[in-house]
Amino acid sequence: MIKKEELLEGLELLYTGKAFAGFREESPFVTFLGFDSHGWSDIWVRYGRLKIFTSLKDVMLKRDIAGAAK
Repeated sequence: MIKKEELLEGLELLYTGKAFAGFREESPFVTFLGFDSHGWSDIWVRYGRLKIFTSLKDVMLKRDIAGAAK
């Protein structure tokens, strides 16, 4: 899981959660916007023009992608 200290506004993340309206598998990256006010496990990301509320478990850091594919 990603540590909260690693997340900076504007950081690009790989979205691995459930598909939502407008999501395209060939373009799975989102931009971190910030944490929700209810805690550290819920976050806001931007996908194109959409602002999405999701969980930390639904995203990965780009550097972790290669390790997850093994």
